[in-house]
Amino acid sequence: MFSVLTIIVIIGAILIIVAVLLQPGKGDLTATFGGLSAQFGAVFGMQRANDLLAKITKVIAAIILILVLASNKFFIHTEQVVQQKPVTQGAEIPQQQGPLKPPPVPLPQQGE
Repeated sequence: MFSVLTIIVIIGAILIIVAVLLQPGKGDLTATFGGLSAQFGAVFGMQRANDLLAKITKVIAAIILILVLASNKFFIHTEQVVQQKPVTQGAEIPQQQGPLKPPPVPLPQQGE
């Protein structure tokens, strides 16, 4: 069942790519993609074709979202995560031995 949902999501992703590419943009590059958007415009009217492609995009995106959430919720079983102890747990805490003193600096001799 999980593989069927995965295939449906992949097909939906391809369809949403096609629907987005068919929508006219500011540069109107739809002629590059075979002019399919212009054919939709001839059948439905340009504004209705734009509305139809926008609705198709929203519906396919919602379907993909629902399928991905459903597959994540019901089909991906995560085993109970075993809590691991931190590396420092159980280690001895070093005892502080008071303030550290710097090593003595030899003083210059007065006769030199």
